[in-house]
Amino acid sequence: MGMTRREFLAAGSAALLAGRSRAASGEDADVRRALDGYLSAGLFGGIVCTSTAGALYAGGKQTLAADSPAMASDSLFDLASIGKTQTAALCALLAAQGRLDVDAPFTEYVTEHVLAKENHGITVRDLATHTGGFDNSKPYIFPDANEFNRRLYQKRPVRPRGEKYDYACSNMIYLGRIVENLTGLDLETAAMRMLWEPLGMRDTFWHNIPGNVRAVETEQNGHPPIGVKGDEQARAYPGAMGNGAAFSCVGDMLKFVDDLRTRDRFPKAYYDLLFTCCYEKDGARRSFGWDMCAARRPAGWSEATVCHGGYTGNTIAVDPVNGFAGVVLTNRTGDRLKAYAGHGRLLSLMSGCGEG
Repeated sequence: MGMTRREFLAAGSAALLAGRSRAASGEDADVRRALDGYLSAGLFGGIVCTSTAGALYAGGKQTLAADSPAMASDSLFDLASIGKTQTAALCALLAAQGRLDVDAPFTEYVTEHVLAKENHGITVRDLATHTGGFDNSKPYIFPDANEFNRRLYQKRPVRPRGEKYDYACSNMIYLGRIVENLTGLDLETAAMRMLWEPLGMRDTFWHNIPGNVRAVETEQNGHPPIGVKGDEQARAYPGAMGNGAAFSCVGDMLKFVDDLRTRDRFPKAYYDLLFTCCYEKDGARRSFGWDMCAARRPAGWSEATVCHGGYTGNTIAVDPVNGFAGVVLTNRTGDRLKAYAGHGRLLSLMSGCGEG
């Protein structure tokens, strides 16, 4: 029997990664030593990481079972909040096309929200920088989709806009709804047509992938079944959510960050928005959908760096000044903050910037 289209694409992606790894100068001993140390310490169960400056590294296991297969270069990870960068990218593309004003009140595009009848002033940009005044409470989590939406659109800010950076998943869910309302497409289809297909990202999904032999087991967020979204908000709603919970592999994520590094595929305004610092206060530093603070920046990378993490154990980052871009995907089993620090160190080492 011949290969299905999906199997053919997966094989092509794996071959591309294998060829890239062979073509690179080979593994750096410091990277491998650090990676193996994190695995031995129990910080990750398995890991795949790479950058535009070096080889691809894989280690550990794909699941938590004793007889688990080894982690592979094309393993599919629950990206968790890294999916927020996909939502931000779609909004940035709509802005670059003149279809979205990021400084307009967000309720111009989400008219269902209770604030649409009030003079609130919260902009699309405020949502993308997590500075509109919403906190990270999730009163909308409910098994019935209609009730989920009703509660989502009834959520109110807890402080004035611009007063404080407060990371809130609902901000990105609203941005996802903006994409759907402007395009007339569900979020996953919009991502496929506008972002993933143009970049050749054929192994990224905004739906559950149970039974996929490449899916990585996730211990976080209640230890969901393999191939099922870990995020509790995404599990409660039957469609793609702008706050994250997509599945992808290191090859696709490298295509995404490498395009941000090279600025090759999309309009200039798209890249400018994603890399421009929009908010800086009390140690927080944010661009449109990305973190720019010094605390999360890999050592040796410039202050123009944008990065984003995912609770399940992932980080992607781009430094447009030094021309670095990298991806670290893991199934985290240890402390979240130690894991993020480990990701930063690996990114720094892979880019040749030292220990970090």
